[in-house]
Parts: sequence; C-alpha cells; structure tokens
Amino acid sequence: MNLNEFLPYQLSVLSLKVSKGIAEHYQDQFGINISEWRVLVILYKNPDITAKKIAQLSEMDKVRISRTLKSLLEKDYVQQRPHPLDARAKNFELNGRGKYLMRAVIPDALRYEEELLSQLSAEERDQLSHLIGKFNRILG
Repeated sequence: MNLNEFLPYQLSVLSLKVSKGIAEHYQDQFGINISEWRVLVILYKNPDITAKKIAQLSEMDKVRISRTLKSLLEKDYVQQRPHPLDARAKNFELNGRGKYLMRAVIPDALRYEEELLSQLSAEERDQLSHLIGKFNRILG
C-alpha cells in the first residue's frame, strides 16, 4: 500500500491543509480557532441549540464541543441558558458580540473559499461539488 495514493489519507491531508490555512487566518484576524469558528457558524445558523446538537451538526466530538463552548463563553461570544425540557442540558446562542463577529467572519470565509475555488475551472468546480456530494451520500 502506498499511503500517498490512499484516498482516505489524501482527503485527510487536503482537509488539514485547508483547515490550517483558514485557521491561521482566523486566529490572526479574529482571535478564534477553527473549532470556535465552526461552532460560531453553527450557532449563527441554528440559534438556541444544545451542545449535543452542535456536536451532531459539526461532526466534532462532545469533549471538543464542550471545550470550545467554554472558550466562546469566556470570550463573550455566546450565552447559555437552561434547556426548557431537560434540566441537565443547556441551550447556546450567539450574543450581540458573537453576531457582530460573525458578520465579519462569514464574508471573510467566503472570500477564502473563492480564492481556493478560483484555482479551478467552472467545469472542475462542478465536478468537485458533484464528487463531494456523492461521497457524502455514500458515507451517510
């Protein structure tokens, strides 16, 4: 087996390169890491949800979500309140400061994505989108 030709390895390396590039930028520009960015985006689109739901939507483990939420609370980007039906759970949402941050971060993320995609032709973009969608359907 040649690891460099093994598709799961290639996808993992590519994902790490893309994440590392954007993570360094987010850290420099906004003082947030990639986990914080993911959770902030999820909360921006899904206000008032539990950590369990964030974990499901982000594909991140519960421990990482817990640490990330703690950090975002300390940085004063999110607020928490008791879950109305489950006394053990808490609901999280962006506060005003978190919403303000996301109004800067999201356009910046879209520019980063466009920078990456600008390296591909329109046909290659369509193929990439199709293949990513296909793998997501196959893998559930």
